Amino acid sequence: MYPLEFGARLDGALQSARSPMTHPMPAQNSEQYFAAGIDRATDRNAILFAAGVWLAELLQWTLRTWSNDGFSGPMMVLEKIAYNLIAFALTSGIWVILRRRRPYTGWGFVLAATPLIFLASALNTVLSWGLFYLYNPLPDPSSLSLEWIRAAPQPLSYLWVFLTWACFVATMVGSAEVRARERALAESEKTIQDARLRALRYQVHPHLVFNSLNTIASLLDARDYGAAQHTLGLLSGFLRTTLAAASENMVTLHSELECQSAYLAIETVRFADRLKVTVSADPEVRRALVPTLILQPLVENAVTHGLARSLKGAEIEIGARREGDRLRLWVQDDAVADGPGRRGLGIGLENIRSRLTTQYGDNAALVAGPAGAGWRSEIDMPFEVEVGDAGPFVPPDGLLSAS
Repeated sequence: MYPLEFGARLDGALQSARSPMTHPMPAQNSEQYFAAGIDRATDRNAILFAAGVWLAELLQWTLRTWSNDGFSGPMMVLEKIAYNLIAFALTSGIWVILRRRRPYTGWGFVLAATPLIFLASALNTVLSWGLFYLYNPLPDPSSLSLEWIRAAPQPLSYLWVFLTWACFVATMVGSAEVRARERALAESEKTIQDARLRALRYQVHPHLVFNSLNTIASLLDARDYGAAQHTLGLLSGFLRTTLAAASENMVTLHSELECQSAYLAIETVRFADRLKVTVSADPEVRRALVPTLILQPLVENAVTHGLARSLKGAEIEIGARREGDRLRLWVQDDAVADGPGRRGLGIGLENIRSRLTTQYGDNAALVAGPAGAGWRSEIDMPFEVEVGDAGPFVPPDGLLSAS
């Protein structure tokens, strides 16, 4: 393969590995929000409480009338029930009008409802008297002034019921708005967290691709086109594997080990028999969920700062162990550096620390330091599995099969 052909193959590999990564916003749940932000529970409770307050008013009228004068007949009770049904309909109408507007907080709802309450009280009186005279003879014209005097205080007698309902609904609407803001804030924080995790995760790829292309360039300089083509295929496979999971913050440990297998296969071309890899991870641990590419900087650190500086080569161990509700991941090498500058807390390790802090807060940590002649990096994080994941897990044979 000639250099121009190699460049075309590389571009094709990158294009085939690139998959569309979409991150749709959570769909608005129709059960949570409708009618300018009022949730269904608030809407239902407002109507139910309207029925409750007018039923309570009917009961107190019944007790008061019974204890004072008694009932003149069943028609008197039926008329009162009809009056309260009218009042309930008017109260529900106030709610329907106000819920179509922007949700009010606190006493704002009471203030907005007050003009409608006065209007509803007056209208309730007019309708009640109109209903009364459907079943009773009209008063003598000479006594109309007396009837007006009797009717005048009635709107005020209804006001306390309307206002009681309005105060309750104001509290309920305020609580619903607070809950909605908390949900929106939580969703915003989750979106920001996901964006930050993706940004940190994408920092891994440029360094890795650069090293891989450097290996391929070295093979081309040596005119080893077959090895370069093979390495390009390995790089394409690695990019295809990692980009397929790029939209996910969490993957199974087995998937993570597969990514590292693809990466180490590329490095095997470069270091040949100087690189040995072992894995210590039983099937149960491989089901654990881990942040995507969380092991990549650790493995790359072992190769770049350990194996590459050791003339004798090195063995890299990738391990995982469950300890109660905790998961421990580690990458360790036994490379003895033959040059100055062993390693430090570089960009890769800081990247991992930032991702762990963003994902878990103080509930995860990375510890890295010398271990014998080599280096050990260990992650302590919560042990989590996918919901509904159960049963034995049998990994396929491969470079990173269990030792």
